Amino acid sequence: MSAVTSESDTVREESPSENPWTAAQKVGFRLFFALGSGLLVYVLFTNMATISVVLLPLKVLLAKIGGYLVGDGSVTSQLGRGDGLGDWYGMFAVVVLAIIAAVVWTLLDKRRDNYRKLGRALFEVTRFAVAVQLINYGLGKAIPIQMGFMNQPIYRLVPVGDLSLMDTLWGFMGASNAYTIVAGLVELSAGLMLLWRRTWLLGSLVGVVAMAQVFLLNLTYDVPVKMVAGTLLAASICLSAPFWTSLARVILNTGPVRPRELWDAPGGPRTRKWALRIGYFYVVVQTALMGVLFGTALHDMHTVRSGLDGVWQATSVRIDGSPARLNRGAPEPWANVAINDRPGDYTAFASQDPFGHTDRWALKITDTTLEIRKRLSDRPLEIRYRWDDEHTLVLTGTLDGHEFEGKYHRRAMKSSESGFRWVQPDLDPDVPKF
Repeated sequence: MSAVTSESDTVREESPSENPWTAAQKVGFRLFFALGSGLLVYVLFTNMATISVVLLPLKVLLAKIGGYLVGDGSVTSQLGRGDGLGDWYGMFAVVVLAIIAAVVWTLLDKRRDNYRKLGRALFEVTRFAVAVQLINYGLGKAIPIQMGFMNQPIYRLVPVGDLSLMDTLWGFMGASNAYTIVAGLVELSAGLMLLWRRTWLLGSLVGVVAMAQVFLLNLTYDVPVKMVAGTLLAASICLSAPFWTSLARVILNTGPVRPRELWDAPGGPRTRKWALRIGYFYVVVQTALMGVLFGTALHDMHTVRSGLDGVWQATSVRIDGSPARLNRGAPEPWANVAINDRPGDYTAFASQDPFGHTDRWALKITDTTLEIRKRLSDRPLEIRYRWDDEHTLVLTGTLDGHEFEGKYHRRAMKSSESGFRWVQPDLDPDVPKF
């Protein structure tokens, strides 16, 4: 028996007949391999921008199979947009097909002593898949784009009580770029550490901690990425599994810890080297693509194109020539409006009535009008705008068959006045405490 060192880890060469597995171990591995590889492809690979389009037909097929198995012949939810019904149908199909594959595999392959090399192959593919996902999600926070849109005017206008659970979480994260960046660096560092043999164990442990937090937040704040986060958490746990015994001895201080050797990888040294190179190349390509996309989005998010951009508070509103009253019924006067005049997907409009109800509208801006619509299929509502002076924005148009005119001044949001302070100011004792 001799020891060999590859680019990925220290492994032990074993003859095919050494330490043969029991029948139960082989059956268990077949099911684990079929289910694990299926989930890798269905959940993680289809979540990678560079190959998701290629794998989309497979995801659709699995969703249809799962729907058929539960008696639903039509899959209407948008696949890949979150934890939709079609996504869960596909997950169910993966589980059923994995069980069938394990049964067929057991019937056809009765002579093999073990599957150590196949297990090592699954380990390496999982390691790179988790690394790519952690790097991408970490990059989306280190370049504060994932939650940063909550600082846009149209979101800052919405009362906290009217936010969904997910928007509440996104608002909390997006309110502090510093905290978001640190959280992203944790995920990013975990992904990077998974790529090298000296640090992949630490990377998997950091990944477990990071994904446990993300998965818990997704569950409790109803973020529609539970499937991806749960799979990443499970995969990170599995990557650290070979070292659980050693870790327990270190934590409990129960005895000496010897270096843990992984199973030998399939193929010769040349094959392994090229497999590693392909893996590293894909990580670089995927990360570079996401970095460009995130950087472009961050630029668009913070590029204000005109003075229209911002939150505006009404100083006067007239409907059909008369001052607006709160009890007049529809249309309610717009007490506040918010305008995003920024490139790409960051152009939008929001209106708020005197009772705090806020509507968000798709927006197209021309030289003299704001074309807004609540649904993309609706006919646009044309709102004309002009400036009475450099501080007063005037909006006119027809709402629910009534002519309205509103004059607005820019509104300073209290969140803009908040920031980091070592020394907090004294509280005013005359202000009630809430």
